[in-house]
Amino acid sequence: MPLLLPHTAPPAVRLTALVLAAHTSLEVQHQADMDVLARLCCHSPRQTADFLDRLTTVRVLAAWHHHRDTDEVLWQLPHACTPTRSAVHPRPHPMRRP
Repeated sequence: MPLLLPHTAPPAVRLTALVLAAHTSLEVQHQADMDVLARLCCHSPRQTADFLDRLTTVRVLAAWHHHRDTDEVLWQLPHACTPTRSAVHPRPHPMRRP
């Protein structure tokens, strides 16, 4: 599931979003071990937490939380926006001949 970032996002933030996308499923809330996320992002757990904060600030994530007793990180994606236009295209009408 892709996580869309601003094109100006630093590479470290992009890598963090990529790792989260790899651990994101169709569930409402997603989770992974902080040490695993940090290792996959090539950062310390503290740096990874900072990048998760940045992803929340730019609204790539709706929220995240680190359960320190289990070292589990939970995150939520923003709700999908309702399209403003109909996704259904009108069927073409046959041309009438006089």
